[in-house]
Amino acid sequence: MPSRDAQWVIGVLVAAVVAVSVQIGGLRNEFRAEIGGLRGEIGELRTDLRRLDDRLRAVEVALGKVDQRLATLERLHLPTSAD
Repeated sequence: MPSRDAQWVIGVLVAAVVAVSVQIGGLRNEFRAEIGGLRGEIGELRTDLRRLDDRLRAVEVALGKVDQRLATLERLHLPTSAD
């Protein structure tokens, strides 16, 4: 049987290991919760980016139409050069 001092050292080490493992378990749970929150926020960002992409595409289409109309007006109103 180990001496009384050795028993105390072993007991303290076991208690420290148990305390650290409990602390790590709590941190792991908090970390998982943070990851879950980040996943939700990333999903919201993706939705926002899709909406922004749709809006930019609509602006591109509208500018294309304006460009077409401007080209048509220029052809109708600008005099042709005499060669």
